[in-house]
Amino acid sequence: MLEVLEAVDGSALYRWADACVTGIEKRCDEINDLNVFPVPDADTGTNLLATMRAAVRAAAPLSADERGADASAVARALARGAVTGARGNSGAILSQVLRGVAESTKSHRLDADTFRSALRHASDLAL
Repeated sequence: MLEVLEAVDGSALYRWADACVTGIEKRCDEINDLNVFPVPDADTGTNLLATMRAAVRAAAPLSADERGADASAVARALARGAVTGARGNSGAILSQVLRGVAESTKSHRLDADTFRSALRHASDLAL
């Protein structure tokens, strides 16, 4: 049975981001095939993957202690990497989601209320 987490620390946030890269890698072609609007250029999966890889690369230099102690530091690093490495419209939107998480996470743990606020903030940023 899966463990239900009340909150995630920086280590869990980093593992989630790394798992996102793996998931997008596995489904990249499928996501590209879905890309038909506004321009059928079949690059949404590729752009999401490049953006998420940039996010993870930016957070990778944080030490295990930094990751474990501070979700906000990991969130800021992920956002910084995504914003600077964003590709295409989908990457730009993803970068704003990660930016919203970073700007809303002020402590060492990210809980459901903070994540809700982060997604609301990210929605405002992406518009």
